Amino acid sequence: MRLGRPLGASPVSREPLMSQLQTSEPRAVMVTGAADGIGWATAQHLAAAGHRVLLTDRNAELLAERHRSLGPDHGALRTDVSQEADLRAAVAQAVAQFGGLDILINNAGITDAEARPTLDQPIEAVRALMAVNVRGVFLASREAFRVMQAQGSGTIVNLASGAGLVALPLRTAYGASKAAVLSLTRTLACEWARHGVRVNAVSPGYTRTDMVQRQIDLGRLDPTHIEARIPWGRLGEAEEIAAAIAFMALDEGYITGANLVVDGGYAVYGGLGPASRHPAPAAPAPTAPASTGARVIAVTGGGRGIGRAVVDQLRQGGDHLLVLDRDPEAVRDLGKVLGADHLVAEVDVTDPPAVDRAFAAALARWGRLDVLVNNAGSADVFKPTLEQDAEAFDQVFEANFLSALIVAQAAARVMAPGGAIVNLGSIAGLAGQPRRNAYGAAKAALMMMTRNLACEWASAGLRVNTVAPGYIETPAVLALRDAGRASFEAVIRRTPMGRLGTPEEVARAILFLASPEASYVTGATLSIDGGWSAFGDAGDAS
Repeated sequence: MRLGRPLGASPVSREPLMSQLQTSEPRAVMVTGAADGIGWATAQHLAAAGHRVLLTDRNAELLAERHRSLGPDHGALRTDVSQEADLRAAVAQAVAQFGGLDILINNAGITDAEARPTLDQPIEAVRALMAVNVRGVFLASREAFRVMQAQGSGTIVNLASGAGLVALPLRTAYGASKAAVLSLTRTLACEWARHGVRVNAVSPGYTRTDMVQRQIDLGRLDPTHIEARIPWGRLGEAEEIAAAIAFMALDEGYITGANLVVDGGYAVYGGLGPASRHPAPAAPAPTAPASTGARVIAVTGGGRGIGRAVVDQLRQGGDHLLVLDRDPEAVRDLGKVLGADHLVAEVDVTDPPAVDRAFAAALARWGRLDVLVNNAGSADVFKPTLEQDAEAFDQVFEANFLSALIVAQAAARVMAPGGAIVNLGSIAGLAGQPRRNAYGAAKAALMMMTRNLACEWASAGLRVNTVAPGYIETPAVLALRDAGRASFEAVIRRTPMGRLGTPEEVARAILFLASPEASYVTGATLSIDGGWSAFGDAGDAS
């Protein structure tokens, strides 16, 4: 790989994605645990984007100070999320002050007082932790939903944790509480989708907050040991988590019941030795002015569907595009639309030399490559396994997995630190789907590849993530309907949001993962499926 910038350098920046998510009307936001750490960073992030924020926290003195800092357009109320009456009062104040409640950020939480063997953990201490971390999320969500249901819309983002995904010795109660938050997220998302309310989770890894710093100062955490276990090689910053929360809160799309892991790759690393030996690129300073420098972005399969939606959104932002597609007609059409400022190439992405030549042309013209959107793929043959021959299986598998590996290899050879790769997975890689064995196997392989590459390439400053779309209204999916291979009525009933997604909704998530605002997200899989993968009940979801 070409290491064209020092590892400590900030990645290429551009106009923040948050500006694309702002609406003409400010949204009413309530943040619990808002006086410190991630909660305070999130409140500042949303306030800076023009939204009105009600700060809630148990620490009345610090809360008042934060309120003064944020300004009179915002609100504050001392709130203990373990107390039902406090949460009812907080929601009532948001409605009285802002006229409604559009977004709830369930951030309040506590950790174990000290790491102890499970046999030494007092039940009363466990009960107190669960009252804040689990019951608090339930109560705040329930009270917020009363308002959101009447409005017909709303978004809830719950703060889970990497501790709810991987076991941490001596942290049984805390890990269990965060796993419970993830389950609540899925359940509420499925229950409330039909009312226009989306519920998602963000799971931070080790983040440099005052709470974590106190643990370090007391000798309970060794930052050197922790950073060696993180592929990205450093702790996250509160502002990086806030950016992910803000995206999940503000994007009015097809994401519900999902969990976005923001941990520098910690949860996906399975190696025996250190995950990193030095830190990867630092996050851009949250107060730094945005650069207007254009990025160089490659999109495979950019001629139609999700790839075309990505191209259309990116060209509005002034980036330089290299678009690869094997369809001659699509290439001609894109060449006319994009013009001379971009490159469009007819390329079969299963052909390594052809892919290398395309990237060489981009490098010769612009001198670098910043982002790869690995979108190209093909549909399955939709036959019972006994009726599928090996040639058909290989063709589908190579088009959806091997091609992605070929393109990722070619991109990584020329990317500098700060680069990002977003792979297109699928819900077919997360659960079994009859008659789709090759496609599902390829997408599962691709998502595992993402995790491996995220860990392996973090040392070169490259982030690698996956989006896993559900049923999206692309030309390929519509062709399945027209051919009678898919029952859209059944699909819609099985989807909590009660509709198919659009390519533009998937494209927005791709743009976020490719942006500097996702600077601590690597190795993650973000489901964009209207709650499909979160639903576990019998019968119809919507």
